[in-house]
Amino acid sequence: MSAPRLSPFRIGLLPVACATALVLTGCGDDAKPAADADRPCTAETSVAGASTIDLSPATVAVTSPGTGTLRVPAPVPRTDAAQKVTLSTESKETSVVSGQNQPPTSTVESVTLPLTTRAGCTDPKFADFTFGTPTTPDTALKPDLAAFDGAEGGVRYADGLVTTELQIAPPKDAQAPASRAIEQSLTSAFTYSVPLPTTPIGTGATWRVTRTVTAATTVTQTMDVTMTSWTGDRLTLDVHVSEEPDQPIFRIPGSDKTLDLSRFLNAGSGTVVVDLTRPLPVSAEVALSGARELVGDDPAKPIVQQTSFTLRWTSPS
Repeated sequence: MSAPRLSPFRIGLLPVACATALVLTGCGDDAKPAADADRPCTAETSVAGASTIDLSPATVAVTSPGTGTLRVPAPVPRTDAAQKVTLSTESKETSVVSGQNQPPTSTVESVTLPLTTRAGCTDPKFADFTFGTPTTPDTALKPDLAAFDGAEGGVRYADGLVTTELQIAPPKDAQAPASRAIEQSLTSAFTYSVPLPTTPIGTGATWRVTRTVTAATTVTQTMDVTMTSWTGDRLTLDVHVSEEPDQPIFRIPGSDKTLDLSRFLNAGSGTVVVDLTRPLPVSAEVALSGARELVGDDPAKPIVQQTSFTLRWTSPS
């Protein structure tokens, strides 16, 4: 197999969230009454009409409990007020085929999602959310994203804020590019969410989070976390992330073909602020960068891709 064209590999930075198989399609019900946008919590345990995406399970191992008074960082979600938060993700990829007289090809996908999130009134391990108007610098994508204004979604947790399931109910007129962008942004964010220990910890505590994430490349994600402060209900966490491929295989998205993954690197760091009374982070900035080399039948013409990814959570001041 000669070196393929670059367009099939536009899966963004991550060998994880940017190549999910599910493509959301409109499945709304015109007869369904609009949900109360001002509800302080959600009485439901799932989102009506939603497509479900299983998130990669995570394990948490405390490596040091820290010092001072040790407490279990147990989430106690508020049910008297919704949380307003904005998620922003940006992935960049630059690809070049060695041995061919072609300039590098670059792609950027940037999406900002305002969310109004409500914890479960009786189920503290479920939260739903309503989209505000998503935005993007991509002028071709921007009009399609506007259809998601007012759409609903949700997320389910296990103990320790381990995210296990994402739900998105796209509007009936949702277009495939917008649905894919929304799905990838949210799945990427939750793939890099930071679970908490379920045992007592104090200032300076450290723990390791591991996930096995399967997509174009199956990777083991390792997240080393240090709690630098715990003030009131808020924990400030320093996070260092690295990923290693489980096998040297790259599955071409939308195809049954594979390439050899001869080199791979993806790592980064950031800071996340978790409020134990809120379902989603109140603040975060995590940046990763990496590269991979893909080889087909002609070893003299590998595809080299440089990648980067930025994740931000922001709350109104």
